Amino acid sequence: MAGLMSWSAYVDESEPDPRSGGSGVYVLAAARIEHADRDAARAALTGLRLRGQRKLHWHEESDQRRKDLVAAVAALPALHLVVVLVDAAASSERRRRKCLTRLLGELDRDGVAEVCLESREAKQNRRDRQLLDVLRSQRSLGPGLRMQHQPGPVEPLLWVPDIVAGSIGALRRGDPGYHDRLAGMLTVITI
Repeated sequence: MAGLMSWSAYVDESEPDPRSGGSGVYVLAAARIEHADRDAARAALTGLRLRGQRKLHWHEESDQRRKDLVAAVAALPALHLVVVLVDAAASSERRRRKCLTRLLGELDRDGVAEVCLESREAKQNRRDRQLLDVLRSQRSLGPGLRMQHQPGPVEPLLWVPDIVAGSIGALRRGDPGYHDRLAGMLTVITI
């Protein structure tokens, strides 16, 4: 998939609930969207919010809404890349670093120029940027990949990987319907 230089990737994570079989599971999803399609995609996503809703969030939605959101994501001109790690012995941050290392490598190889991650705490965001710097210093990534963090309510395109990650969580719990709807535009890498 070389040559996605006019594409950006929007990244969000999910850690499925250990009570529903998600112990040690970390899902990091990226929605790759061409620059020319971003504004229309943002408008479509913003139009899906319910009254009073600041952002779309998989875990706050009913089953029917999830079906509607997956259908909306399937209609977007986007490609999705998901990295899944199962390691119950590792901390959440270590699982994130492993997934982010693989995800950034894949995006860089694909020629994605910009990566936007959903903001977390300032300290956690710094860790992500430090990882990017380390990967560059190791020459695991080229110098052109740019990374930023944005709050979920501010950047609607971050809602897409949340929905994609939610579909992977549902698949892991035995509900393939959401995943199946996205399968043609979805690549899942388990590390």
